[in-house]
Amino acid sequence: MLPGGVMLFFPIERMKRSCVWQEFFDGLQQAGVEELRGVLVSLAEPGYRAFAARLLPGVQRLLGVRIPVLRELARCLARAGWLRLETPPDAYVEEVMLRGFLIGYAGCEVGLGRRLEELEAFVPLVDNWSVCDSCCASLRFVRDCRAEVWDWVLPYVFSGCEFEARFGVVLLLDHFLQEEVWAARVAEVLPQVPARGFYAEMALAWCACELCLLYPAGAEGLLAALRPSVQRLARRKLRESRRWR
Repeated sequence: MLPGGVMLFFPIERMKRSCVWQEFFDGLQQAGVEELRGVLVSLAEPGYRAFAARLLPGVQRLLGVRIPVLRELARCLARAGWLRLETPPDAYVEEVMLRGFLIGYAGCEVGLGRRLEELEAFVPLVDNWSVCDSCCASLRFVRDCRAEVWDWVLPYVFSGCEFEARFGVVLLLDHFLQEEVWAARVAEVLPQVPARGFYAEMALAWCACELCLLYPAGAEGLLAALRPSVQRLARRKLRESRRWR
């Protein structure tokens, strides 16, 4: 229960249309981590948890809250002034994901330096592709400051840690390929990424695939520069995309 006696029995979309919405929003400003965990538990769906668990082998701490619901909750928290969600050692996947979303949805008064500090505390918590990819997609502020973020993200790109490398590569994929000058720099970097592990190599292949589709003139050169294991994955993704010639 949140301050004010508001219980979250139903999805956020219904709450926003209800008469208790303003009371709920006001309550978020005083809510703590335990109250927020209760909110997440109330929003969980056992059927969705079973579905998500099949996609995340080895992940145990999973409630089953849908990602669009988490995104909407994160936006509400951001509007209420939240920036950091402290995640306990027994954190659920949804709590870690919510922490990442908050960094992306924070108001414009939160500067780049503070956001990057929060990301530095967040990235070590990432241990699955769903949290990594969903949170990277929400970091749209990166597109307004690519030059500064480029230098910051490269140590992650070149990390030997599987999910640090995936985070770095997916951030490049989501926010640096839109402009050709930055896409060219990404294409130079990808063949040098040292990280092994399935999820790091899949991120490399995914990024290479998107580069090939967006800038086909340089596709064969990029593919040839990738190590064989990544090249095979990238060519497979290109075939599966059905957008490749």
